[in-house]
Amino acid sequence: MLDTINTIIMLLCKGMANRKLYFSDHPKVNAYSSEIIDLSNDYFRSTGSNEIFIGIIDGFYIFEGKRVFGPSVTGKQLILLADTLQCGGFGLQKGISISDLKIFFDITALPEIPVTKLTDARSLFTNYGINNIRLGEPFSDEAGKIQRTTANVWEGQAVGKGLQSPTFLYQELYEVVSKAYGDASFDRTLDIDKARSVSEFMLRYVQSSFSDVMQHVHYPDYDSYTVGHSVRVSSLAVYVGSKMQWSKKDLLSIGTAALLHDIGKCRIPDSILFKKGRLTDEEFEVIRDHPRAGVEILLEQKDISELDLAACWGHHLRYDGGGYPKQPEWAVRHPVTALLQICDVFEALTAVRPYKAALDPQGAYTIMLADKGAFHPGLMAAFISMVGLYPPGTYVKLSDKRVGMVTEVSEYIDRPKVIVISSKIGESLGEDDQYLLNLSDKQQQAVSVDQLLLDYQE
Repeated sequence: MLDTINTIIMLLCKGMANRKLYFSDHPKVNAYSSEIIDLSNDYFRSTGSNEIFIGIIDGFYIFEGKRVFGPSVTGKQLILLADTLQCGGFGLQKGISISDLKIFFDITALPEIPVTKLTDARSLFTNYGINNIRLGEPFSDEAGKIQRTTANVWEGQAVGKGLQSPTFLYQELYEVVSKAYGDASFDRTLDIDKARSVSEFMLRYVQSSFSDVMQHVHYPDYDSYTVGHSVRVSSLAVYVGSKMQWSKKDLLSIGTAALLHDIGKCRIPDSILFKKGRLTDEEFEVIRDHPRAGVEILLEQKDISELDLAACWGHHLRYDGGGYPKQPEWAVRHPVTALLQICDVFEALTAVRPYKAALDPQGAYTIMLADKGAFHPGLMAAFISMVGLYPPGTYVKLSDKRVGMVTEVSEYIDRPKVIVISSKIGESLGEDDQYLLNLSDKQQQAVSVDQLLLDYQE
């Protein structure tokens, strides 16, 4: 039953994310609404219940007294909405309709939700015509007061062994980019300071636990991949830049610039951006215009940096001077822009898209290296040596049938360091029984990576 609740939470959050980016009657918003209705009706029939109440306490989902652990990334949007509405959760009631859900998504996409207390939120839902989504009372302590804080959620999070910190980090990265797209779509001011703040935390975490971060940037956000793409490009660029010992100032600039580099795509019609078939010449010209559109958006913002503008304008420029937008012959690219171009193409090749499957890193490198003159040769070589054939955070099957998670690339790009999580007979190892294996050590020469497990789940 918790799997069903997890799925409903995920669909609610994806509906919110897509409604913020696109219009009310977008096919994906309709599809999410329909799927939520089907799952809810199945639940009502099988349990005899009249309501699915998803509670939210201290930033966690609760269902029937049990904590619901997912989804960890987009799920934060529904938690933030509950805080805005001053409620303690959402009750999907028997009889819930497509109209209820679509109006709910419309409310979540408002530039500002005019609510200061729960009664305001309930009146808002009634006035908009939502009949079968109930806002629950907020959880309170014995004194009847809700504990709140105005601190940024990533500040003070322990950088440790567990997954909580990278989960919070990726949630924040995802939220920053998603909100930036939504704000740009409505011609609102972008929160550049927040992008810089979360980039600073990403820098601290990437330098110590990049494999943990990459566990989350592999999140398969098929429907909002334009947002996830920017998060992954930013993580890769900060990681490679830090391995090359670039200055902290440059690394912070890289992180922020990468998060915003594709902001111009918010101006591309979704019929083109999400098209599964081949683009016409006219449609491709619209796509090619997104760097210029992005720079126009960024030029309207306060405290934007020259590097932010350069990254947005130049991430599709080739090393040999080709690409787009067209440049004068005397123009010289900044090394950061050249690195972002490499990360941008690598991520696009190795990620799932509506129109293609993911390539493994070796396949991506083959394509990139075959494109003579496309990439800065020194940066391309550095990128390959630091990301390797098996990037940190990915899972691999070893030649003796053990399964491990790559933690670090060694001096040999095909022989990484891995934490073994599964025995030769496929038995999962507990956290205390897992161990590190450095395949570049001489005593491990008999063992090699047999397969990259792109879809492996622990």
